[in-house]
Amino acid sequence: MKCEAVVMPPVSSFSIICLSSPPSNHFLPLSLSRLHSEEAHHIENFCILPYQELALLIEMGSTPFCYSINPSPSKLDFTKTHAFSPVAKQFYLDLPSFAGKSGIRKRRALIGVKAAAAALVAEEETRETAAESKKKPRVLVAGGGIGGLVFALAAKKKGFDVLVFEKDLSAIRGEGQYRGPIQIQSNALAALEAIDIGVAEEVMEAGCITGDRINGLVDGVSGTWYVKFDTFTPAASRGLPVTRVISRMTLQQILARAVGEEIIRNESNVVDFEDSGDKVTVVLENGQRYDGDLLVGADGIWSKVRNNLFGRSEATYSGYTCYTGIADFVPADIESVGYRVFLGHKQYFVSSDVGGGKMQWYAFHEEAAGGVDAPNGMKKRLFDIFEGWCDNVLDLLNATEEEAILRRDIYDRSPSFTWGKGRVTLLGDSIHAMQPNMGQGGCMAIEDSFQLGLELEQAWKQSVETNTPVDVVSSLRRYEESRRLRVAIIHGMARMAAIMASTYKAYLGVGLGPLSFLTKFRVPHPGRVGGRFFIDIAMPLMLNWVLGGNSEKLEGRPPSCRLTDKADDRLREWFEDDEALERTINGEWYLIPHGNECSVSETLRLTKDEDQPCIVGSEPDQDIPGTHIVIPSPQVSKMHARVIYKDGAFFLMDLRSEHGTYLTDNEGGKYRVTPNFPARFRPSDIIEFGSDKKAAFRVKVIRTTPKLTRRDEKSDGKLLQAA
Repeated sequence: MKCEAVVMPPVSSFSIICLSSPPSNHFLPLSLSRLHSEEAHHIENFCILPYQELALLIEMGSTPFCYSINPSPSKLDFTKTHAFSPVAKQFYLDLPSFAGKSGIRKRRALIGVKAAAAALVAEEETRETAAESKKKPRVLVAGGGIGGLVFALAAKKKGFDVLVFEKDLSAIRGEGQYRGPIQIQSNALAALEAIDIGVAEEVMEAGCITGDRINGLVDGVSGTWYVKFDTFTPAASRGLPVTRVISRMTLQQILARAVGEEIIRNESNVVDFEDSGDKVTVVLENGQRYDGDLLVGADGIWSKVRNNLFGRSEATYSGYTCYTGIADFVPADIESVGYRVFLGHKQYFVSSDVGGGKMQWYAFHEEAAGGVDAPNGMKKRLFDIFEGWCDNVLDLLNATEEEAILRRDIYDRSPSFTWGKGRVTLLGDSIHAMQPNMGQGGCMAIEDSFQLGLELEQAWKQSVETNTPVDVVSSLRRYEESRRLRVAIIHGMARMAAIMASTYKAYLGVGLGPLSFLTKFRVPHPGRVGGRFFIDIAMPLMLNWVLGGNSEKLEGRPPSCRLTDKADDRLREWFEDDEALERTINGEWYLIPHGNECSVSETLRLTKDEDQPCIVGSEPDQDIPGTHIVIPSPQVSKMHARVIYKDGAFFLMDLRSEHGTYLTDNEGGKYRVTPNFPARFRPSDIIEFGSDKKAAFRVKVIRTTPKLTRRDEKSDGKLLQAA
């Protein structure tokens, strides 16, 4: 059955719904829970009338709205269609006039509706007057970092009186020592949308999308993929924004501007507080005091609010020091890869696109806390730590200036069961500082901010309805309880990710000291095989829960995906096929002289022309079409080999040379190329023409022309990237 409904929206929350059926003249109350359209959410009290009564209502000057109701076994689907036009109004006015006893009954019923509506209007106006006359609590926030500003924004949007205290203006501007870009994942972006859609849009416009590409784990030495992460599907399937990376300075400025400079107190270091039971007073370092109804400690891992709440406690050292830098560098596979984690034994390396032709990287190394590098010695030490690793890592280190590298030891705090006392609570790193391996530290602070704002608003509404004081203490405890489990799980995941990334062993013998010679046999380590099986199953479940598990609790946020958050149509193919992913590499291919015994100084450039193969030999032969590469070396034959480009890939073919052509792949496996049979080679492979290593080259793909095209003593055979 399908029937038309007309909703008469008066000023109050009472509405009248008129149906063409049932024919009965009796009022039929419905429950609001049966309405499923956003447009109908304002309908709190209503009744149903036959269409005959509708004429009289229209005659009184009301403007009805038409809804289509489609009854089903489970629910009624309410969809607003249009306001009645004058034509429609005239149509209903032409209905037969009410006559006789039934008409009198109808008029009496209608008078009853009007009386009920008037009573509800008066009740609603009384509640609104009481709410307006009641002052909302004053919220004090210690800390003007990401968590403090996002919560201040959430509280401000809900009408609370907010004050933010920050000891250092540079922190609010995002100009602190560790000022690099920050990853805002789908769960945090969705929470930010629920807090302030305008600010969320601004953040997303300024950020660089990484969630629409391949992300995952790779072997640090070979650079081959270990596991790929799908961060796009968990977001898109739930109507959430896709993960982005944004400059911390830009993010802080957007948030500070939205909160308002009149709310932020600079050079205001909160050193103590007093909770008297009915109010809380913060004490600043300069002696000033401010009163409020609650205090939120968002002052970071070394929080003074936390120390005053629970006593001083030391943060936990993770066991790793971290070097970080930003390089003017564009990888050849930038269109298809967002970020990578390079795995190793007691060390790992993370790289991420941050937009604007820049890459951010983190290098983690297991060592005691408090280490110090020699002056201008960080870059040299990094090359020592990551010696022999793949080009993806070494290229980034090469492209980073010494002055752009920072070092810090990584600490975290184990989540506490108790987050606050009385009118004081904690938020973000002040209560659950976590390692950066999941990229969820700032994201958890944003989720905290949304939940705390929601609990305070609900406490306010309850106080208005019951005409009682706002129960601030209970709202803080509800906030803590709702966040405790999710935060603890993600905190544990971050610690587990560090263990997994730094205990990775590609081959049997890695890390075995005297038995390390076993690595040359290239026997896959059992942990590598078993770990991949586990990750393949667990990772999709984990990402679904982390990125989308909180989305259903975000009240006020409509599920919708931005049109710009669209992945490449080949994304699924890239996940399943490494060959397809390799073919997305976009850059110039070079053969770089390799090894100390190499007698060749020229850097050779390969051409992507299927009709013009490269002929490698000791003498040029003009009778053979193609580009000739002359290598004057004793073991290079006159017509030694041919390099062919086909379907986006390069192949090497030995032309029955006397001393052979050899290919060493990125995992260290070396073999002789079969004569007259094409063998595919890839970036970082080593090609040797002859067996004396005097004509050995490393394959390299670069998006720009290299700065050096010849070997010299200073470069030590390494090719530097152009900025």
